Parts: sequence; structure tokens; C-alpha cells
Amino acid sequence: MPYTAQPRQLAFHFSQADEVLYGGAAGGGKSTAILWDAIEFCLSHEKVRTAIFRRTYPELEKSIIFEFLKQVSVKLYKYSKQEHRVVFKQTGSVLEFNHCQYEQDVYKFQSAEYDRLYFDELTHFTQFIYSYLLSRLRTTRADIHPQVKSGSNPGNVGHLWVNNRFIAGIRPNTIIDRVDEESGAEFTTMFIPAKVFDNKFIMDNDPSYVGRLMRLPEDERKALLDGDWNAFKGQFFKEWKTKYHVCEAFEIPPSWKRFRCLDWGYRNPSCCLWLAVNPDGRVYVYRELYQANLTDSELASKILDMSGNEEISYTVADPSLWSVTQFERGESIAMRLMENGVEVIKGDNARISGANVVRSYLQLLKVKRGTRWFKQPTLTFFTNCQHCISTVPALIFDKNNSEDVDTTGDDHAYDALRYGLMSRPMPKYLRSSKEPPENSFMFFLNKIKHKREMTKYIGGGKL
Repeated sequence: MPYTAQPRQLAFHFSQADEVLYGGAAGGGKSTAILWDAIEFCLSHEKVRTAIFRRTYPELEKSIIFEFLKQVSVKLYKYSKQEHRVVFKQTGSVLEFNHCQYEQDVYKFQSAEYDRLYFDELTHFTQFIYSYLLSRLRTTRADIHPQVKSGSNPGNVGHLWVNNRFIAGIRPNTIIDRVDEESGAEFTTMFIPAKVFDNKFIMDNDPSYVGRLMRLPEDERKALLDGDWNAFKGQFFKEWKTKYHVCEAFEIPPSWKRFRCLDWGYRNPSCCLWLAVNPDGRVYVYRELYQANLTDSELASKILDMSGNEEISYTVADPSLWSVTQFERGESIAMRLMENGVEVIKGDNARISGANVVRSYLQLLKVKRGTRWFKQPTLTFFTNCQHCISTVPALIFDKNNSEDVDTTGDDHAYDALRYGLMSRPMPKYLRSSKEPPENSFMFFLNKIKHKREMTKYIGGGKL
């Protein structure tokens, strides 16, 4: 079947940005645009190597691979079903169909080099996977501009980081100059929005598709029909409100108790968080370490260097670090950390109760100052804790267990936080200061009481 690009798809094909995101709503022709952009690139350049990624192989097989085999003449290519690889006969260029289900799977591509990369449904990927695979994009050829071109709907585990990278506060259909906060490297991005109404083939051949999208629940309808990136379906911690849970860094008084919490990984990133508790029992996450490929001794050294001369009460860590079954010499990771100067205690890994503790700390409480009530959480993050701020609110529900987070997301900062907060239950007086449910008897009673106090304060009048 010949491919005829529509206006939005043409903008995607001709974009010169380093990183391009297409779509935002269902039915906009994202997967088709990605597939044919890759085909055109391989047919117009000799001996290039490119890859299209989906999170899992079944998703890849049912969409991209199926459409390729269906639409492209077999005379143009040789296909290896075992390697999921296409070699185009005319140019010798290679197109791989790859999946990266788990974060550690990125290391299967450690020695790979690609002239162009594609991600179908980018929000299914964590930022760690995207960033690592981005490092595989490189070329020695002057006639090629290495690009990453993706398509996606709102939602899923990567919703927030994709939104922040391509969409939030950025003018669409425009190449935007960016600077990486960590490395200082310069790059460009472009977001090309498309909805089902931009897809003439669907509107002509299946006009009832719009009606089916309109019958979806509100959050899904806003995301899939309108391409609304503020509609975040399945968010686990709906309590998160950036304006309340994030604050500018300040000097922590020496009298405040400080402790650390640790989620260990080697292939996956290790995450260590530094927490401080004020006299009211409220917790501030004021520093983070988030890095992969650190040995236990390197991790311990970094933790000690970043702690400086601070008085740290304790460090709570994932209880699996005390396991010795995987080590021939019989030394656990916990033992190695302690030998290198970081004393650790075993954390509580009860996932459901841990999630509830984190949720309780995030919940906004009513705090009375004088005659006025203010909303305030029990947990706040300094702005320098960017991995916490970007990954904790991005967690979604596990499809098989609605009481837990989806662990295919970037949950390393969350796991460390969970161990830390489980090590010190919220003070009872904070738990009891929650605002009564709206329209409840106590809600109206508090309103009447507040109005009486305000009447006395302004000097007169009766209820």
C-alpha cells in the first residue's frame, strides 16, 4: 500500500530538530509516520543503521513489525525474524525492531551505534532508558544529522518527563534550543501535535472512531481525543502538588535530625536521599544521589563525600542488601557498605503499607496560624532533588495490583523514600490535623467556628 503523508506527518518527516515528538492524541498517525520515516531514511542513505523501539516485544510485533511486513514490498528487503532486523537490498541499510522492557535491558545495546533512533509510544519508557539509548546515537558521516524521532499519547510511566522535555511551557511546531541541566550540552527539541481530526484516512473511513473516543472516561477522553497533557490517567500519588511539595533550598538548622535512605542498584541507578526533620515533625528531602554503575565502595565514598561533616543519625536501606546467597565470598552489600564507612540499618520493604505511608506524608494538611488556615504537606523536596521531583509524581498504578506502583517505571527514588519514611511513622498530631472531608458535619462546624473567630477579630457583627 503506498504511503501518502498528511500535513502533520510531513512536518514530522522534515523536522531538523535533534529530538522530535509527534502526536499527543489517538488516531493522529504516529506509528505510521515513525515507520515510514525510518523506511525513507534507510532507502535514501547507504549503509545506515537505525532502530525503532517499543517497550515490549509483543507491542512491537502487533504494531510496527506487522505494519512493515504488510505494507512494504518484500522485493525491497531481507527480514531476519530471529534478529528482528531488516536489511534493505538497494542500500544495505539496516532497520532494527527492538524492545527494552526493563531498565537493565539498555545494556544489551551498550556497544551499538545508530544513525537515527525512533521510539513508538515514548511515554511507555522511563527517562533513564531514553537517556541511555540516546547515548547510542552517533555517526561519523557528514551527510547525516543524527536524530531521535518519537510518537506518543499522554499518560503511562513516562508522562511527566516527556511533558517536561517536549511540551510544558513550550510553543508547538517550533524548534526549541535547549541545554541539558547536568552536562550543559546543547540540543534542540520540537513537538508536533496531531489529533484524530488531522488524520483524513480515519475521518473518511471510520468516522465513528471519534464517537468511541468521546465515550471514554473523562481523563482518558481528554488525553486521547484532545491530546491534553494535563490529563494524567493512572497517577498513583494524586496528592502531589508541586507548588506545595517543592521548595527552594535553605540552610537546615544544626538542631534538626538528619538521616539517609538508600535504594541500591548497579545496572539500575542507586539512589540515596538525605532527609531532615524539623521540630514539628515535618520532613524535608534536601539532597539526592542518583547514579548507575557504582560499585559498593564507590557508592559509599560518594555518600560520605556528599554528607561532609553533617551529623547523620542513621541510614536505612533496602533489606535485600543483607542477602549473601548471590555472593561467592559470603559478604552482603550491606556488609560492604559498612566496611567502607556507611553504617546501614535494614529497612521495611512492606510495599502496600509503605505506599500508604508515603501518601500520608504527601497529603495536604490544614494548619492553623492565628485565625487563618493554610494547606501544608508533611513532606517537602528541595528544588535540587530533581530525580525525586520528576519520578515520584510520575508513578502510576500497577495494572495487576491497584494498591502498588507500576515497577516498570523509574521507582528508585520512590523506593529509597519509602524505606526512609517507613523508618519514622508520622507523628500522631500531624495525622490528626487533616482537613475534614468537604460537606461533612465537621467541615461546616469548622467553617462556623472560623467565621465567629473572624467576626471577633475584625471587631463586631453577629452571625
